[in-house]
Amino acid sequence: MANDLRAGFLEASRLLGVDPTDLGTVVSYETGGTFDPWQKGLTTKWGTHRGLIQFGEPQAREFGAFEGQSAYDQLTGPVVGYLKKAGVQPGMGLLDLYSAVNAGRVGRYNASDAAAGGAPGTVRDKVETQMDGHRAKAAALLGGEYTPPAPRAAGAPAGAAPGSAPFGFAGPAPSASAEPAAADDSADLGRLIAQLTAGAAPTEPETAAAPPPRLSAAPPAAPFDAARFFALLPRRA
Repeated sequence: MANDLRAGFLEASRLLGVDPTDLGTVVSYETGGTFDPWQKGLTTKWGTHRGLIQFGEPQAREFGAFEGQSAYDQLTGPVVGYLKKAGVQPGMGLLDLYSAVNAGRVGRYNASDAAAGGAPGTVRDKVETQMDGHRAKAAALLGGEYTPPAPRAAGAPAGAAPGSAPFGFAGPAPSASAEPAAADDSADLGRLIAQLTAGAAPTEPETAAAPPPRLSAAPPAAPFDAARFFALLPRRA
């Protein structure tokens, strides 16, 4: 049965374009870890729920799930058909896969089936707090390794991946406004040490040249004396 399940998860995931471990996690959670293709679940307005993703009776008839069906056939037929109709697209992850199964459509992360007898909590609550052991089971079934996710950092935005902080898992990026490194003045220091070692006095900085002395102002010129000027001129004989 394990090989049938493994092959079914791989093929169903290929048809959907999703991670087989994500799909396996949902199935393990819905079947209580049994992976039983006809696992009995709750009884609601849709009758008794059964199968790998707990089809209601109308859904089981619509998509072709029935007692005695192999895990491979149910995964690659009814499960794929139901999930595609519920909006699952290639590249979607565990949150949308479980939303499709639990709430009937992808993207309904805050929906809850607690009133119908399901476990308390929303779709998001169950994915983030109740599926860790089921993901380990799915990984073991598929032959992979499982590393538990780190807890979400305080202050991370809603919906952020576990282990992420507002600035990302690797820490904040360096600030663009960080001050540049101080200039390397080792060359000047080395020159000073060399002068001291050689017995030379450090070079004194040059002093600014003294300003030239200020000249006293010239005395004011005497007024022009025209009579005196003409008296000094040579006379003609």
